[in-house]
Amino acid sequence: MSTPTSPGEGAPTDALGRALRLVSFAMLGGVVAIAAVAVFTVGDEAGSGVDAFGAILVSVVFVAAALFVPRRLVRPWPATAAPNEVKAAGQLRSAAFLSLVFAELPTLIGLVNSFARGVWLPVAIGALFSVAGLLLTAPTADRLREWLARMESAGARTGL
Repeated sequence: MSTPTSPGEGAPTDALGRALRLVSFAMLGGVVAIAAVAVFTVGDEAGSGVDAFGAILVSVVFVAAALFVPRRLVRPWPATAAPNEVKAAGQLRSAAFLSLVFAELPTLIGLVNSFARGVWLPVAIGALFSVAGLLLTAPTADRLREWLARMESAGARTGL
């Protein structure tokens, strides 16, 4: 792998990682703001067990997708491929954004469900799962290095 791992060297993916972490924190703040506004404006009724079950089911599906789908997107490069920093960074960025979007979807679907049914429980449950999903799938330096190693596992060099 061509990415330096010692803390003093500064990996080439550090700038990409900082930008992606900034986006993930913004999405996390958005989830919290959406949930807070919705809980206080939708109505006083919490909702039924069916509302809770539906929100949990949808949330589990999307958080699982946030964890597993990006790994399928990051594919090993053939050893004959020339180093291409732009393509490699784009693949890492796409995987990170896809993961963050899937992690945020439980809140957005819960918000729609909450407004449609006039209850606050679906958005609250969705937000809890989204916060957990965003924290679990945030593009950390270790995660980016893992994805980069996966891209280079066939012996190719990405140029990063």
